[in-house]
Amino acid sequence: MTAAPTLRAPEDAFGVPARWVVLIGATALAFHRTVLRIVDEAQAGVGSGFVLVIPVFAAFAAWGLTRRRHGELPIHDRQTDRIVGGIVLVVALAVRALLTPRYSEQYVIMHLDVLAMWLFLLGGCIVLFGLRGTGRFWPVWLMLLFTSPLALHLVVAGVGGSRFAVGATVTVLAAVGIGIGTGRTRRRGIAAAAATVAVGWGVLAVQLACWPADRVILIQTVPPITAAVIVGAVFLAITRDVPRRPRHSPITPREATGALALVIPLAVVVAVLPLPEPGGPATASGPAATTDPGLVVPAGWHETGVVDYDWQRRFYGRSATLHRQMLRATEPDPEWDELSRPRSVAVQTLTVGNPALFEVYPVETSFDLSRARVGAEQVVDLGHGVEARYFTVADDEMLLTWSLLSFSWTRGADAAQRVTLLTVDNHEHDAVFPEASPNMASNLGRLLTVFLRGGAALADTESEDKDVNLLTTLGREIVAAQW
Repeated sequence: MTAAPTLRAPEDAFGVPARWVVLIGATALAFHRTVLRIVDEAQAGVGSGFVLVIPVFAAFAAWGLTRRRHGELPIHDRQTDRIVGGIVLVVALAVRALLTPRYSEQYVIMHLDVLAMWLFLLGGCIVLFGLRGTGRFWPVWLMLLFTSPLALHLVVAGVGGSRFAVGATVTVLAAVGIGIGTGRTRRRGIAAAAATVAVGWGVLAVQLACWPADRVILIQTVPPITAAVIVGAVFLAITRDVPRRPRHSPITPREATGALALVIPLAVVVAVLPLPEPGGPATASGPAATTDPGLVVPAGWHETGVVDYDWQRRFYGRSATLHRQMLRATEPDPEWDELSRPRSVAVQTLTVGNPALFEVYPVETSFDLSRARVGAEQVVDLGHGVEARYFTVADDEMLLTWSLLSFSWTRGADAAQRVTLLTVDNHEHDAVFPEASPNMASNLGRLLTVFLRGGAALADTESEDKDVNLLTTLGREIVAAQW
């Protein structure tokens, strides 16, 4: 009796590395626009650069899992591989082509194209290497799928929003990868992860003490990479390899070639899809800087109250201020109110150090829009080179309709402001205005609504721009008054 061969065929030994090269190349081709945009955002200091570092830790974790695999039987169902892999690839295309453009205003904070990239890579692995083989690396896929700019920003804000929190959060992600890669046992994995956190946080503390003005991308990359290299090298040095039987891919080169006929054309389709352009008017060049967190009240209006918030520091930095001024017209205007009542307007001024943060957290993230319908947007010219966004919001839960006009400008070299004007359909003096509050998580609810019911469910197609004249007039007066 002749024993069955255990060594893989030469063509299969070449086929597996070649498949990885093609898959990684196809992913890079499909999402090259995403990578370039993240590089630009990292240079601007908005905190998305960590996305480019996570794959390094994920690759190390996958390599560590590979070293521990042995004695696996080449059992597979090729039909199931094609069906499941094809579904995942189609979902990746849908997220990139349909959902990403719907959230153009929240593109920087949500980065749904990053989710599409991980899904594309997952679907490609399933069709090229099989569902069983891909599923054995489920910890790595969970690590990638749950890595998103939105999740990072929410976690950082939840733990205080400091620069230390920014680097510490990415270090924890690195620790997960190191723990998976070196954890032959659960105890060893937890020890490696804890050591990575300890070393990374120590390096981060030294970095912030010696170079407190370091760029965000350096805070996100230097501590986790340093800790990963040190801890990973130590644990690999004290780990002995376990003898393992030769493995081979259950997917033949011919089957893999057929799968590439799906992956490569899909990569080309995704590659030609444009990314959302930066939403709204650009940040204008504003008046000289001032120490007052509010704005100069123009003639014809008087201030009836002020509110200072503190939650903005967790999202925009420790030096950020958020100041609300309640203004009321000195004289009534029949065009603004049929009963000739003086109108009230809330003027909200957010001052930050980096104007790029306005793209990370657009004005919609300052209010709860989870159950609201938003009207069509208009661009309004306020003079002095300042352009503003205007739209209406119908809140079905609060039974309230309100109008919003927002613009941003720089105030000197070290400050930028976003000014938001609000009116409500209740013209009484005791009318309730929507409160400013952090609502980044509400974007997830709106995303689910769009996915299940379509974009029309959140659009107000019958909005009435009754206050566009009021807000435009006041906006021009405020802009002129600052000079």
